[in-house]
Amino acid sequence: MKIDIILPFKENFTISKASAVSTSVKNSITFSSYKDDIRVYGQFVQSPMLENNFIGIKTNKFIHFSNNISIIKNYLKLNSSKKEKKLIEVHNRPYLIKYLLKKINPNPIVLYFHNDPTKMKGSISTKDREYILKNVSGLVFVSQFLKDKFLEGINIKSSKLFVIPNSLNINKNALLKKRKKILFVGRIVEEKGVDIYVNAIKKVADKFPEWEFLLIGNSGSRKKIFKNNFEKKMVSKFLNIGPNTKYLGFISNNEVLKIMEESSILVVPSLWEEPFGLTAIEGIANRMLVIGNNVGGLIDIISNRGILIKKIDEEKLSKKLLELLSDPKQIIKIQKKCLDNYIYSQDKVSLEQDLIRKNIFNKFYND
Repeated sequence: MKIDIILPFKENFTISKASAVSTSVKNSITFSSYKDDIRVYGQFVQSPMLENNFIGIKTNKFIHFSNNISIIKNYLKLNSSKKEKKLIEVHNRPYLIKYLLKKINPNPIVLYFHNDPTKMKGSISTKDREYILKNVSGLVFVSQFLKDKFLEGINIKSSKLFVIPNSLNINKNALLKKRKKILFVGRIVEEKGVDIYVNAIKKVADKFPEWEFLLIGNSGSRKKIFKNNFEKKMVSKFLNIGPNTKYLGFISNNEVLKIMEESSILVVPSLWEEPFGLTAIEGIANRMLVIGNNVGGLIDIISNRGILIKKIDEEKLSKKLLELLSDPKQIIKIQKKCLDNYIYSQDKVSLEQDLIRKNIFNKFYND
């Protein structure tokens, strides 16, 4: 079975700049039984991940009025002479579905949601979502939370909807005896709750000078000249807390995972409803104690594997950190149980994903 994956234009399919969508696609392909028959289409990059699978497209926004439309039009052009049975998977761009359905026939289309469908162009209204549900061959959500959001206001029973979580195998190289490091990893923007982390650390750091507190990420731009005022304020405030705070800025996912291998605690204080929370999974897979806000997709991930704080704020977080750092045995106990009932192993999830793909493909071409 041949599978074509179409990425959003903003995805940079490289090791150093991959975001959650690119990372999850790369991980799933690595363990897929269809690996040799999968092609990934996205914006052209130098040295892409999975070079044998990736096809880079040089877009023309001025001619096509949209980089995402440009990717689709170039994809169609590249495949116009190929009359073959295949599965087409579109990631996180619901507004492209109507266009594709007019141009691609007969091929099954599966739409993957990595973010809240009710806030994305092309699926905001109930009417839009009902159209998508009726016309695509499958809908995949990275969390039950996103599936529930898609179905808001829809009273149609369907067997087309699936939940396939972002996944990561347990890191066997992660240290059992962790170093005294606490991390925040993510965009330095208000909705990620970075100010909660910074203000909480301000109340904790001087009481535990032997611990190191890290802030990893930026506001979204990887160029220092584009730092926004909030980011500047948070970084400055964090570094002024004391000598045991360190700001690393944006680093690659591989570098983050290496730091996680040896670190004790990961704080995910997001204020918005995280659609999934890949960073939390990465922390758990590296045997870290993960503390998170009790919202969105974080609930399923952290429940019974870490610590959820309802309506998290700096007072609640600092109180919990003071409690944990004063009782190292409690940290170790939670770290040991974090992998109990771990359901996010990439090899198992890829196997489930391949079975779903096979069923969709066979149903489309055999019905």
